[in-house]
Amino acid sequence: MSKSTKLAIAFLALAGTAGTSALAAAQDGPRGQGMKMMPRLERADADKSGDVTFDEFAAAMNQRFANADGNGDGKMTVAEIADQIMRMRAERAAQRMVERFDADGDGALTSAEIESRQKKLFALLDRNDDGKIVKDEMPRHDGGGRWRMR
Repeated sequence: MSKSTKLAIAFLALAGTAGTSALAAAQDGPRGQGMKMMPRLERADADKSGDVTFDEFAAAMNQRFANADGNGDGKMTVAEIADQIMRMRAERAAQRMVERFDADGDGALTSAEIESRQKKLFALLDRNDDGKIVKDEMPRHDGGGRWRMR
């Protein structure tokens, strides 16, 4: 096994371990913060027993390896790993967008749902209700990671 393949496997194992550790920590956190990690735990729990054994953990990690090995040659190149990471990020972003805009809860977005959300956002930004947004109405970044209304 090449050094790059070993590093890629170690990377995926570390990512999975970090996710599992974050799940354990988040479940004890305030306001149910662990709820975001529950689907990952449920997917790894193959026998639906409520806990994840090493075999289930290894199977889940092996699946992540298989997903990252784009051409199925048993090796993961930097490009394949990068593609998998980008795909996972894009899927999470798309999931958040659907969850945020999907008014009827059917798991899909319609143009009417998107337009409704656009109208709400526009109304929030158009603080003087004149039907236009000008620079003074736009939020500004305070440099500390927060957006503030002017």
